[in-house]
Amino acid sequence: MKYLPLGFLVLLGLFGVGVELNPNAQSWQLLLGFHLAALSALTVVSLRALKQFPRVSQLVWFLGLQLIAYRIAYFPIVVFAATVSCYTELGLHNFVYTLPIKIFPAMFVSAALFFALISGVLWEALKGRRAFIALLIVLGIPAVLISFANQQDLTVLADNNGPSIEPLPRVTLPQVNPYGSALEADNSVGQKMMGLAGYLLYDSIPNVPWSKAVQGTLEQSYLKHPEGNAHEQLTAHYAAFLAAHRQLLQEVR
Repeated sequence: MKYLPLGFLVLLGLFGVGVELNPNAQSWQLLLGFHLAALSALTVVSLRALKQFPRVSQLVWFLGLQLIAYRIAYFPIVVFAATVSCYTELGLHNFVYTLPIKIFPAMFVSAALFFALISGVLWEALKGRRAFIALLIVLGIPAVLISFANQQDLTVLADNNGPSIEPLPRVTLPQVNPYGSALEADNSVGQKMMGLAGYLLYDSIPNVPWSKAVQGTLEQSYLKHPEGNAHEQLTAHYAAFLAAHRQLLQEVR
């Protein structure tokens, strides 16, 4: 048990290396990586909390709440994990530029840490700690609005990107922050929240190859389809991740 969290992180890192070295990486591999991250976090947190439950029914109840939290937090965590990868790329850019291993290990490992953080906050909130209850509310409301932007997002699964995304979009560099338009458009509160999140994150993306390629590709995708729901925006993110990755591998070769 002591080394289980480290073991999961190592396995996620190795899985990310495999994805990154694959010039034909597919969306199902991203789906699998994020679900392995969520499962790893859920397993570790649940095992740590196991001794606190006098009855099995209480553990089952906690597992159910974690699954609900996973569903709500999935898309925001994908975005945050990708942002971590952008800064990992920035940190490694000048040191291992010729090695195409900068993005996906950090993405899956950080996703697991984010999922574990959410489960940990949920656990502390259930123990009645007011600060964690407040934190859960602060984190939960925007996540709910983003993950359920319209009626098509009312699904059990957060990710439907098992099939390949073809064709991948053309990679473009960023031009201007497009997300502010969502705040004035006639769309749902959730779509406005997605636009606000994109608007605030836009200028924080570092100026390194994969990050800028993803940012520009997502920019064009958003301009073409600003009314997209969470499922559609998640697919756009996966497509941008893979298109930028494929182009950079071709340039290295």
